[in-house]
Amino acid sequence: MRGPRSGKISRRFAIAFGFAVLLAWAAYAAVYVYRVEWGGRRALTPEIRKLASQEPQEEWLALFRGGRKVGYGHSRLIPREEGFELNEELFLRLLFLEETHEVLSTTQARLGPDYSLSTFTFRLQAGPVAFRLEGTVASGKLLLVTRMAGDHQTAELPLSVPIYLGGGMKAFLAQERLQVGNTYRLNLFDPSTMSQSLVPLRVEAKETIVLEARSYEAFRVVMDYHGLQLRSWISPYGEVLKEEGLLGMTLVKTDAEGAMTGLEGAAGADLVRAAAVVPDRAIPRPRDLKRLRLELTGVTGEGLDLAGERQEWRDRQLTINRESLHDLRPARIPWNEREMVRDLQPELLVQSDAPELKAQAAEIVGAERDGLTAVKKISSWVHRQVEKRPTLSIPSALEVWRERAGDCNEHSVLFAALARAAGIPTRIAAGLLYADGSFFYHAWDEVYLGRWITVDTVLDQVPADPSHVRLILGGVDRQVELVRVIGKLGIRVVDYE
Repeated sequence: MRGPRSGKISRRFAIAFGFAVLLAWAAYAAVYVYRVEWGGRRALTPEIRKLASQEPQEEWLALFRGGRKVGYGHSRLIPREEGFELNEELFLRLLFLEETHEVLSTTQARLGPDYSLSTFTFRLQAGPVAFRLEGTVASGKLLLVTRMAGDHQTAELPLSVPIYLGGGMKAFLAQERLQVGNTYRLNLFDPSTMSQSLVPLRVEAKETIVLEARSYEAFRVVMDYHGLQLRSWISPYGEVLKEEGLLGMTLVKTDAEGAMTGLEGAAGADLVRAAAVVPDRAIPRPRDLKRLRLELTGVTGEGLDLAGERQEWRDRQLTINRESLHDLRPARIPWNEREMVRDLQPELLVQSDAPELKAQAAEIVGAERDGLTAVKKISSWVHRQVEKRPTLSIPSALEVWRERAGDCNEHSVLFAALARAAGIPTRIAAGLLYADGSFFYHAWDEVYLGRWITVDTVLDQVPADPSHVRLILGGVDRQVELVRVIGKLGIRVVDYE
């Protein structure tokens, strides 16, 4: 099977990742927060809880990019005897390769009296692909169950403090006397990335904003999410009036008609091109590179995995060398050294212990015990068998194996599952890939064969060429940290060979 041009392939990661980030961001419009006072938490008083629970609270938000409507958000918080019921919906139209794709996510949850999470069900529908995640908080843990194509997987996420979904902030802030200088924190759980993050907020100013020719007094609240500054304008009554966030996306308060009207037939948001990084000059024949040196601007490297293995990060310059396989010592599999246990274990979306994937890995590798030869066999199999198709969902190795289609995220999780099933330590990397004059967000793998070697199954490269710029190591839960560089990162090409 011959895949499409690498430039098109590399853009697919930006779509899947961009939507995951947008889900997390949109939830901030109605997420529960608590006040930080000298390092302690101020509890909600019984009086505030009573006032906040008097009636259902409903909110509609229209989603715009560049002045064009591209989606909507809707939330409803309903008081119950033991807390609240939360229902949230986010609809988004995305433009990819001149085609518009529609994505819908819904969340139904039960919250405690303090708005902390008790149980939830999250659904993501993108065309024919459906993903479902269920969660229950019990005994200091969040018990997760994923459901996809009739299969389910389970995992546990340890909790040190209560976690929160969207929907509680309006009730809280309606009773909170906001003042400029106030600081808050929240421990946010994002179902789209299955990750939790402690997010600081601060009330930056009080000002007047104009929406639909009407003036509103509002507090400007700034949220810091992995280095990304998200701004919300909140009325003294706790209403979210407006938000500005990632890649020029804006949420504006409206009613049901205003949120949904005008979406039919409208062009979607092109997050792929918006997120791409255009360097100062072109790089000819990038797949044949042996070495690439770049100057990165707009980032410090904090929180990123820039240094290590084939990458050297020094004085804002990143040097990437293609790994040599000639001096690689033979590595026998299955690998059984203790320090590699973590990169051999199954994960919620990398089901290397699934009987189907273990059988497939055994069929691909056969009697081969040389690690490098086995890696090349698995990479070629994934490259041939998985159709290169944009997939706007949560990547699951078992689902990809069944459907045989997906973008770079799907390729990377399937390879990781098959390689681990064959006893090869494997981890997922995410960052940028140069193609068609720009660096696009992309995902690939790294395998340990005495040292770490890159593998890109979309391009069937072992090792991957140096135009793969690693920023993050880890799956979807870590890849969300790329928000710290999107829209900020600049690249100057220093030299190459």
